[in-house]
Order: sequence, then C-alpha cells, then structure tokens
Amino acid sequence: MTYSSIVVGTDGSETAARAVSEAATMAVADGARLIVVTAYTPDSEPGADVAPDAVPEDLRHLLTDRVQAEERAGHGRDLALAGGAKGVVVQALEGDPAEVLLDTAKEFSADLIVVGSRGLGRTAHFILGSVAATVAHHAPCDVLVAHTTS
Repeated sequence: MTYSSIVVGTDGSETAARAVSEAATMAVADGARLIVVTAYTPDSEPGADVAPDAVPEDLRHLLTDRVQAEERAGHGRDLALAGGAKGVVVQALEGDPAEVLLDTAKEFSADLIVVGSRGLGRTAHFILGSVAATVAHHAPCDVLVAHTTS
C-alpha cells in the first residue's frame, strides 16, 4: 500500500524524532506529503497566572507554549527534510495531542498517522492507553506505532 498524506506528531523528544524519521522514510518512499504536528496547552505554561489583559497584545502569544511548540514542529520538519521528505507541512496546534493528531489527519485527508511507542513496556496496555491508543482507536486512516524505545 502506498500513502499520499502522512501525519506524524512530535513533542521534541528523542523518541518523537525517531517517529518523524520513520514517517519521513515512508513519505519519501511513497512520494507523500508529510504533516509534522505538535500540540500544546496554554494553561500549563509558566506565566499562565498572568492576566492576559496585563500583557501587550503583541506579546500575549508568549504566555502560551505555542512558540516552543512551533520550534519543536520546526525541528521535526528539519529532520524530515534531512531524511529526504518533500512537501513537508508544519503545524503547532492548541489541544490534546491525540485530538490534534486526529483532527490534523481529517483536515489533510491523511491516509496514515505515525505515532511513537515511547513508554511502552510490560504495562503497554496501560501506557499505550494514552496518545497512541487513542489515535489507534479513533483514527480515520491507518496508524503506525513506530517502535521508538530501545
């Protein structure tokens, strides 16, 4: 089977970088568009206790970790491009990581979502209950759980 649109999530970790590399390899092999996405939640960021009205509008984006998420997604793009992928799209979106991946897959009519297996071990069924399992259970397309642990 060949894929035309692949979504991969990254959080900037080494294991996520392995998932991005795997997705890039597949995108190159199939000539697919690759969408690298990072999710963020603004209320968990330092400075969230600062009232938005107390900060000038042009600096309010710094109260979220959107900038950091954009940097992580950009690093994922760099990895994908280094792996030979073409047509790489980058997104940093607010929300739950699994929901962001699922929504992005729908938005881009993806036929594959690649997620990492970080944290998998003896209790895989509990750990996988997070992002990878949610994506696997609700994806509108194929899902590849890339083995990213040593």
